[in-house]
Amino acid sequence: MRKTIAWLALVGVLATGSTAAQELVTYRTAVVALAEEAAVRADFENALVTKAREHRYDVITTHDIAPDVRDLDDDDFLDVLEAKGVRTVLMLRPAAVGAGASLESVRNEVSPRLLADMQRFAKEVSSTDANDLIAVVHMAIYLLDNGEPQLLSAGAVWLDEEVDSREQGLERLRDLVLANVDAVRPAIREHLGLPPLE
Repeated sequence: MRKTIAWLALVGVLATGSTAAQELVTYRTAVVALAEEAAVRADFENALVTKAREHRYDVITTHDIAPDVRDLDDDDFLDVLEAKGVRTVLMLRPAAVGAGASLESVRNEVSPRLLADMQRFAKEVSSTDANDLIAVVHMAIYLLDNGEPQLLSAGAVWLDEEVDSREQGLERLRDLVLANVDAVRPAIREHLGLPPLE
């Protein structure tokens, strides 16, 4: 199971919240972007963490813990995360980039029903075909439970509109990732027994 997590792109973001009668409840999250280029990974994680903190997430980067993505497939990596108080991990893996990018690239990472829903949604909201995308990123949110990851949520975000630069594309993908995590956040908090955000 740890190998599965290491090869998925970890970009962790999850739950913080408070109620009037309770102390702030926080799950620290590790963000791991599985990008082959170290500089791209660092920039992506840093910018996503900055945005996530604006949305009241307690989140850290991982490029500074394991600079080489090959080191993510190591028990020591999960041990370090636990030592830093990380309870959840958001993993992001570029599934397809460039010509021929499609939602088919995440077929093995999501349920058939979810894939069909994503394809239907892409047709409804995109000016392009679900098989004619610019980039597809697989997302998975895990709970670390005694060193063992448990999948909480999986899906994908995709870029279907032309961008002027690589940085603009990465910025748009960060926004899409955060919007999707924000959308699933209430259900995850409920699943974990955490109070809703106010």
